[in-house]
Amino acid sequence: MWCAPGALILLLCASGVPADGKTKAKPAHPAHHTQAANQAANQAANQAANPAPPKGGAANVAASGAHHAAARQLQAAEVLRATQLKAATDAAARAKTAADQAQKLAAARVQAAARLQGLDNDVLNAADDVAAATARRDAASAALAARAADLQALIPVMLRLSRFPAETVLAAPVPPDRALLGLLTARGLAAEIARQAVGLQAARADAVADAAAVSHYEAALSHARARQQTAATALDQHLSDARAEQAGAEAAVQVARDAAAAAAAQTATLKRAIAAMEAADAQATAQAERDAVLAAKRKQIETASAARARATALSRPAGPGLTRAPAAGKAGGGIAPVAGHISLAFGAAGDDGPTTGITYATVPGAVVLSPCAGRVGFAAPFRSYGRLVIVECGRGDDFVLAGLDRLDVGAGHALALGDPVGRMAQTNPAGHGKPPALYVELRRNGATVDPRPFLAR
Repeated sequence: MWCAPGALILLLCASGVPADGKTKAKPAHPAHHTQAANQAANQAANQAANPAPPKGGAANVAASGAHHAAARQLQAAEVLRATQLKAATDAAARAKTAADQAQKLAAARVQAAARLQGLDNDVLNAADDVAAATARRDAASAALAARAADLQALIPVMLRLSRFPAETVLAAPVPPDRALLGLLTARGLAAEIARQAVGLQAARADAVADAAAVSHYEAALSHARARQQTAATALDQHLSDARAEQAGAEAAVQVARDAAAAAAAQTATLKRAIAAMEAADAQATAQAERDAVLAAKRKQIETASAARARATALSRPAGPGLTRAPAAGKAGGGIAPVAGHISLAFGAAGDDGPTTGITYATVPGAVVLSPCAGRVGFAAPFRSYGRLVIVECGRGDDFVLAGLDRLDVGAGHALALGDPVGRMAQTNPAGHGKPPALYVELRRNGATVDPRPFLAR
């Protein structure tokens, strides 16, 4: 029997009545008719209210929900990735800005130090001029006094002979030939005395001129010192900025540098001090590398990254190393660390045998510059050397600068060529009117060599 869809037709079908209204079979029990009709009505109502999905619909709905969830996750990941990329870009831009600013500050600091060293040289030259003029004045005054003393006893005779030469000689009770000889002698003596008098006047004029020159050079020296002080004040401001910049350096790296310097301070000789710094640096680098490997195994990404960065910073070469003086002023070339004269050369006889460095006699308060680009390995008092700075130039080259009165850098401080590292005293601690003295030593792979070929003159 075929039944059409629909609630009414279902009732008819349930009662056994065909769609065309003709009875085909014996009718069922009335109770059965009622129960079947109710069931059919309920089923039809449910189908009308909740139509069944097409074939496979439940799977499609689940797939659609998963697709939307995946799309939302992908969108969130893209947003997060874009945020991270922007943060990284911003951080790189800030780092570049900071690096550019640090480079500008370093260049300005080096220029200020160079100006101050130039003024130190002006002071040195002016002081030399004052000393030379004073020596000339003193020599002229001494010559003037000697001439005056020689002529003092002859002044009465000079006056009489100049007025009455013939009468003075002829009045003497001597034979005529002796009297004539005396007259001729007196004339010659008068001429010599006159010449001496002219020389005396010239010596007096020289003494006056030399005294004026001394006054002139002293005024120039005073002016040079005033300009030197102004430049020193400006440099101090640059150094203050540099110390603030250095304070922001990576703390872990700075701790390692300080530890290396502390190890060097415990040694007895400079050679051992440098060896101790190198050993401490190598140990700190190896430890940082071990920390990075261990953190990576434990999947501690940030800790591993920080350890690698520390190892990289510690293992980075201090500087380009040194070339000989013809390249002075360029990468790897050296410059004279202070304004002054070399008072003791390399290999000269010293209290403890041949000297292993050179000594500069400097102007009072002279600025001391780094003779190379590199890094400060040590900056503190050391044994009998006084305040001492060790500059690591790279490639096994280390400069030792000793005898400073003030230190402007610390261990781990990065240095450009010509960066200021400290100042000299106003007087020599040894006294006796000597100028301040800076001791300079160069060690190449631990051995001392003459530093002069590596320093611009």
